Amino acid sequence: MKKALIVITVLFFGTMLFLTFFAETIHNSLLPHVTVSHAESRLLPFEYTDENGNTVNGSQTKTVVLEELLENGVFVIYTAEKNGTPRTFVRFTEVQGGMVSEDGYVEVIAGINFWDQFVIESNKALYDGCEVIVEWET
Repeated sequence: MKKALIVITVLFFGTMLFLTFFAETIHNSLLPHVTVSHAESRLLPFEYTDENGNTVNGSQTKTVVLEELLENGVFVIYTAEKNGTPRTFVRFTEVQGGMVSEDGYVEVIAGINFWDQFVIESNKALYDGCEVIVEWET
């Protein structure tokens, strides 16, 4: 009986020691790993009729993203402190699109800013407020 208690005690403290050293590694391996990107700037054509009835054509630099990213909304990256450590999280946002270019880009009207990083790929399902590991940027 005494021998079994010693074995259980050693196993318990061995497990606690293991978890103390490897808790962060285990935690990070369970988080979604994501690839992020930024919006781009592109020249988009415009056309309007002025007060004299003349048609005016031109182009203007706009913030754009690929059209396929806007179908279901995007997850934007943000950093916050959790348990005294800065960590990376995502928030879901719907992006309002405008003009569509010939090469599949959509003008961003609202939802994300030019400097925002947003998820373009993830190895796990994401939800609003979920902690993530940013693997790389494109």
